[in-house]
Amino acid sequence: MSTTKTQGQWALIWTQFKKNRTAVVALIIIVILVSSAIFAPFLANNRPLVYSGKNFFEYKKALLDLRGVIRQLDHNTAEGELVTGNIDDEFVLRLVSQIDGQLTEPYRKQFIPFKSQIEELVAQQPLSVEQYQTIEPLRQQLRQQFRSTQVELKTQLGFPVIHSIGPLAAMLITANLVLLSLPLWTKVMRRWSRNWTTAQWQKCLLILFGILPLSVGIIWFLAVPFYVDNADYKAAIFASDGSEITNNTDIVYEWCSWPLIPYGIAESHLSAKNTRPMTIGEDEADLQGTIWVKPHLLGTDGQGRDLASRMVWGGQVSLAVGIVAVSIYVFIGIIVGSVAGYFRGKVDMIISRLIEVVICFPHFFLIIAIVAFLGPGIFKIMIIIGLTAWTGVARLIRGEFLRLGNQEFVLAGRALGYSSRRIIFRHVLPNAIAPVLVSATFGIAGAILTESALSFLGLGITIPIPSWGGILSTGRESMNIAPWIIFSPGIAIFITITCYNLVGEALRDASDPRLRGQR
Repeated sequence: MSTTKTQGQWALIWTQFKKNRTAVVALIIIVILVSSAIFAPFLANNRPLVYSGKNFFEYKKALLDLRGVIRQLDHNTAEGELVTGNIDDEFVLRLVSQIDGQLTEPYRKQFIPFKSQIEELVAQQPLSVEQYQTIEPLRQQLRQQFRSTQVELKTQLGFPVIHSIGPLAAMLITANLVLLSLPLWTKVMRRWSRNWTTAQWQKCLLILFGILPLSVGIIWFLAVPFYVDNADYKAAIFASDGSEITNNTDIVYEWCSWPLIPYGIAESHLSAKNTRPMTIGEDEADLQGTIWVKPHLLGTDGQGRDLASRMVWGGQVSLAVGIVAVSIYVFIGIIVGSVAGYFRGKVDMIISRLIEVVICFPHFFLIIAIVAFLGPGIFKIMIIIGLTAWTGVARLIRGEFLRLGNQEFVLAGRALGYSSRRIIFRHVLPNAIAPVLVSATFGIAGAILTESALSFLGLGITIPIPSWGGILSTGRESMNIAPWIIFSPGIAIFITITCYNLVGEALRDASDPRLRGQR
């Protein structure tokens, strides 16, 4: 007796989608573009990924902050009147531990008495008269005995890029890694869980794509401190032998590993402005030995900023605006259209009139007016586009619900006593979602173009954050001098839009039962 394993709706759609090789290639390109945007800190940065050396910048900053704590202890006592201080004990412990951890053993032994005295002063506020009298001598001794030029620091591993990543970025990186390794996860889990039900698989996916990234974000927020790192990591290359250590030396390397594109988004070299791709500016080449110079893969703009770095980081903004804005208005459109098409009658009439009223307003000019009133910003632009562009999706869903409302499977669900929510989301919506997928792909293109237009008018993403639209607008001003500036963002926008359209059309065909089996 043979048994036939049935597939769910989305499993059938995925099976049919994989038969379209062009769409699969387009999906791979989209994954590469999104992944490169998420991993932008590791691909394009003016900080090394990892290095081994002595970090004088962090040491001098920690010592300066510690002297500031001692100065605050002094200010908390005025003319002999003892006042309870408000110094954060954890902050002081972190400072003294950071200094203590960087010093070599001989200097560390000299610092231990100072460490104990500082911790005691902070912990025992308000201070006694005897303790108050030790503050100024303590500050003078720290200044004289533990200057960066008078101590020897340990050689340690440093990860500058890690400290520039926030909890949200850590969550996105984790989710992206899970997505990229999904085929491996699937093979492993299928061997261990051959008899799992659909509900168990859904719980597993929830853990992988929901709980795991959220947990990483929380742990990152608690364990990895975020701070503004102003150390000059490039200039430090020329002090790597330790012979040029001065008061201005930030890092002394033993070795270091740099990103593929070793330039920051706002790093400007005016001597190399409007440099052609894969070259070094003529004037900039003469500066080797004082700054670190590498070829610019895509050239530079009129301010000497590397275009490759700005393209990688600009992908974060452009793709985020497209994906998030479309997700917002697709969600709103699905809810509104489903309610109107399923319940019909007065509910449909009210919602339809609301849709017509919103459509009457010019979409782009409405966005301009709202952005001009609220001010520019990436999150504002995403929300505004999402809240103003839902009408098209709502009308598509409403039409599909009107078409499917009298089908046999809907009538059977009502006869069995299923709730309206179950019929809408589990039976009708999966069969009505195909037009929305195609609309969403065009919506991403429209959102990217809208952001480009807003950036051109000065109402888009603020400087120095780049976006593909902003780079394209910058290139328009330099068409005669540096025409290559418009090539990279233009090609990126074209490829992204084309790939989304190919994926959307393939999903439309795969979700239509009448087209299955024709390929």
